[in-house]
Amino acid sequence: MTMYKNQITCLLGHNGAGKTTLISMLTGMIPASSGDATVNGLSLNGDLNEIRRSLGMCPQHDVLYTELTVQEHLMFYGKIKGYTGKALELEVEQKIVEVGLTEKRHVYSNELSGGMKRKLSLAIALLGDSKIVFLDEPTSGMDPYSRRSSWEIIMNNRYNRIVVLTTHFMDEADILGDRIAIMAEGELRCCGSSLFLKNRYGAGYNFSLVKTDHCNTPALIDFVQTHIGDDVKVLSNVGTEISFQLPLDCSHLFGKMFAELDLQLDMLGVLSYETDPTTDKKKLAGGGAYKLTDHAPSSPLTMFLIHFVALFKKRFRSAKRDKRVVIFGTVLPIVFLVLGIALLKGSSLNRNDPVIQLSSDKFPLKSDTPLPVLCQSDWLCDSVNQIATAKAQTFTGIESPVYPSSTPSVFGVQYANISGTDANGFCLRAGEEIFKRGYGKVDAPVQGQYGGYVLMGDSKTRSFGYNLAVNTSALHASIVYKAMMDEALYRTITSNSNVKLTCSDAPLPLTDATKIMFTTIVSFTTSVFVVLAFAYFTASVVPYLVNEKPPSHNSKHQQLVSGVSLPAFWVSNFAWDLLLYSVPCVFGLLAIYLFDITPFTGRECTSCTATPFAALIVVFVLFGFAIIGFCYVLSYLFVDSASSQTYIIMINVLFGTILMTTSVILDIMDSTKDINATLKFIWRLSPLFCVGNGLNSISLITIKIALGLLKKDTSAFSTSVCGWEIAYLAMEAVLFPLIAIGIDYALSFPKIKAKITKDPQVEDGPYEVDEDVQKEQDRVASGAADKDAVVMKNLRKVYKGGKVGVVNLSLALPKGECF
Repeated sequence: MTMYKNQITCLLGHNGAGKTTLISMLTGMIPASSGDATVNGLSLNGDLNEIRRSLGMCPQHDVLYTELTVQEHLMFYGKIKGYTGKALELEVEQKIVEVGLTEKRHVYSNELSGGMKRKLSLAIALLGDSKIVFLDEPTSGMDPYSRRSSWEIIMNNRYNRIVVLTTHFMDEADILGDRIAIMAEGELRCCGSSLFLKNRYGAGYNFSLVKTDHCNTPALIDFVQTHIGDDVKVLSNVGTEISFQLPLDCSHLFGKMFAELDLQLDMLGVLSYETDPTTDKKKLAGGGAYKLTDHAPSSPLTMFLIHFVALFKKRFRSAKRDKRVVIFGTVLPIVFLVLGIALLKGSSLNRNDPVIQLSSDKFPLKSDTPLPVLCQSDWLCDSVNQIATAKAQTFTGIESPVYPSSTPSVFGVQYANISGTDANGFCLRAGEEIFKRGYGKVDAPVQGQYGGYVLMGDSKTRSFGYNLAVNTSALHASIVYKAMMDEALYRTITSNSNVKLTCSDAPLPLTDATKIMFTTIVSFTTSVFVVLAFAYFTASVVPYLVNEKPPSHNSKHQQLVSGVSLPAFWVSNFAWDLLLYSVPCVFGLLAIYLFDITPFTGRECTSCTATPFAALIVVFVLFGFAIIGFCYVLSYLFVDSASSQTYIIMINVLFGTILMTTSVILDIMDSTKDINATLKFIWRLSPLFCVGNGLNSISLITIKIALGLLKKDTSAFSTSVCGWEIAYLAMEAVLFPLIAIGIDYALSFPKIKAKITKDPQVEDGPYEVDEDVQKEQDRVASGAADKDAVVMKNLRKVYKGGKVGVVNLSLALPKGECF
């Protein structure tokens, strides 16, 4: 097909006919599988960039920047199209005035109504000297007045341009299109002017009349047939409207019929009438009156179950598309539960340290560790030769005096008062020799040595002493090398080379106070990980509910007005969230049982009348019911689903981890124990505090019984353990869901909602009231319309900014009327 300059070509077709796909190919948004198109002689396949220099487009869905105002949008696109300075300002001002957005020029795009956004998109498309303009359903979402003003804008801007417009409204195509191309199933079915298509495919005229309550329908039908002929067909006669199909060739008879009809409106019972050409499409669509089939009303239980199943499936499909639900609802809680359980399982803080046998075998080279032995004389080395290992090296030759001066310089350090015969001088000289001779430098560096000996003695009295040099990086080196020397001396004295001395490190057992402290630390840390796990779970509950009720679409309201009951809505959501919670809950309980986390399984608590594991199961189960209801209540605080995910985690971490930490600190100090006991009754209103404090108490029951801090027959369900937490969770499991549903019920009553969100008082200015409007207001005010199906009396809405949306509307709609 060919599209011409100075003309508007309308692509007409139903949804899915291929209109948007065609425009997307012509603008280069998607590539064509085959074929080509030319724009002013330029090929779409080869000259797309050149074509785009003179192209304007209004897409089907608005592509606007939320951070830019109306004027900033036009300035931005004006600069892209090459406008600068005064020319840009004039072009932007002209388009703002032209599309009627003068009062909204400084308003951000996300604050505009749907119709205003379409106007802005239209202005962007027409901005500048675009030679070809594509408008994809430019008037969708506009009110009738805005549609007609947009039609005028489009028609006024067609000159010197090729305008291609898509629509599925026949009246819009009829008014705007110089040529109309009808598409169906991706194919072009016909193309031509409106008159050409009507003459070729038209089925006549559609003549519709609105009847009064006392309308004489047979007389009205006879009236039309008398003036037009027997070819008149009654298309529909439903409620207060009757429609006729009139032949295409009888338009010359309309004038006389309309003149007489105007004179007999009251007698025939007609309020108004209209006529318009119809096409084959309308002929096929209008087949006559529809008959409503009566169905037996379903029972409340049946309807509840139908709604429940449908809403539950909706949650399931939504979760499949949004992977964050799975991550926050199951994966992250399981990760934190694993960390907490691993910490409790692997911790050895509250266990006595084992006895450690000390020997040189603990060093990297074991018994081959280099061991320098420096002797003042040979007989000293012979005395202790039993100590020498395979790698040990000894030397002699340190004669007395060791230094010729009492102020020797060793490695650049000047020493004073060093005697040539005392131990200090000899030890200093021995250290110097170790480094100079590089003991162990072949097999192991000097720093690989962990101990050494410097022996001094008197050969006459056969007495000697020694200094032990120790590498302090080895924790037990001093003990090991002292034992080795003692063993060598004992072997020498007894002449028994089989003598073996051993030494060990046996730490003192933990005191009861230390055990309590260490167990408390580990149990508390584990409880923190559990609280964090379930805090992340809440991030899968709240965002979905918040996303159901944003002002932009409010799908929850749509479901409720479509017949869904509040119990069905909340119970289906509760069932899904409970199912999601059961995954980390069951995983955590199974992990604790299978890995035998004894503080929770209670297998070491042989005297407990109720096992800690049974209490743990009850806490976990009740917590699921309580935390879901708690999240439902908190969901009313948010309007943005993205931010709610972050804030709900922060809130629950605050109510769980921080409160629990504060409680533990207060419980440690004797001066604040009583205050903490009182505060717990308030803090237990948080389900996360209950589960954290409950787990902490359960994990300590075994050791407290063993140390006599609790009686041996103490039950895990007693108030001294986690009885209060279980009681609170049971109460919250019922209370919080009821509060959430109660708030929803309260907000469903307009009077209550109006008091919560009170609108400002605004005085109305003087305005003229149409005669028919006044009659309708008087009819409603007098009570004559009380039996009508819908009655509106002085309906009014004032927004927070003071803008009056609805001004004292009084209107009544009788049953059977399509308003």
